[in-house]
Amino acid sequence: MATDVSSGLRDIWQRRLRYRDSVYRFLSKRKVMAAFTILPALLLFVFITLGPIVWAIAAGFFEIPVFVPQWEFILFDNYVELLGEGVFWASLWRSILFAGGSTAFQLVAGIGIALLVNREFRFSGLVQTVVILPYMIPTAVLGFMALWMGNAQWGVINRVLIDLGLLDGPFSWFGRHSTAMIAVILTSSWKFTIFVTIMVLARLQSIPTDHYEAARIAGASRLQMFRDVTLPNLKSVVFIVLLLRGVWMFNKFDIVWVLTGGGPGDATRTAPIYAYELAFGMTRLGKAAAMSTLLFVFLASVALVYFRVLQPAQEVRTR
Repeated sequence: MATDVSSGLRDIWQRRLRYRDSVYRFLSKRKVMAAFTILPALLLFVFITLGPIVWAIAAGFFEIPVFVPQWEFILFDNYVELLGEGVFWASLWRSILFAGGSTAFQLVAGIGIALLVNREFRFSGLVQTVVILPYMIPTAVLGFMALWMGNAQWGVINRVLIDLGLLDGPFSWFGRHSTAMIAVILTSSWKFTIFVTIMVLARLQSIPTDHYEAARIAGASRLQMFRDVTLPNLKSVVFIVLLLRGVWMFNKFDIVWVLTGGGPGDATRTAPIYAYELAFGMTRLGKAAAMSTLLFVFLASVALVYFRVLQPAQEVRTR
């Protein structure tokens, strides 16, 4: 009796070991491990990123009443209506202007700041930390700070300019049609220039000092060293920054909304602002989805041209 029980327990234990070994062998396969490693991130990407994109593309073919659950299929009517509107093309142009102006300013200022803080001097580490601080400030907080500083009545910017004799009286930087876009570009660049600075600074610190020593021995000036050593090494970073900052600033909503709400009038009504107004102001959800799809196609086309013309992957590979 005891022998039978012991034999049964031994068989159960051996089956358990064989089952465990088979599971281990299955999980040890390269493809299985890759699937289990990638699957969670892939599912997260599908539900958080790909799912909303597919939903927005599909919603663009419908008229979506706010208080009625039934969607009406209208095929391309939303797209035809958008493409025939001057408001849409004007908002698209303002987005291009905002993205282009912001990216250009951030690129020039970011490289300049990176070159300055890359030098060895006393408290250089502290200065680099202070330079990064604006990037850590929440965008909404920075926007309200800019509104307070640029206020026509008691803003510090107007007060300084009046004291210096550059202004005769109070000036509404965000409230005038002629200066609102410039003010928004400069305010957004105040925060996002630091992203360029961080990227460029990291690349500057990876350039071997031997290159500069060789150029100095050859009699090169500072300008020549920047042109022949620094700038070629920054090309890969500049290409990345151009794409990232251009796309991000084109889609930027929060800083523009906080500063002007798309005004005054339509001076800063960029494409994301107009899409927001369509969806939540005019309750045209299907039309807003169609506009989002058009903006997605536009950015994808620009990115395709960018990769074909500038070939940033080839530039990075040569570094």
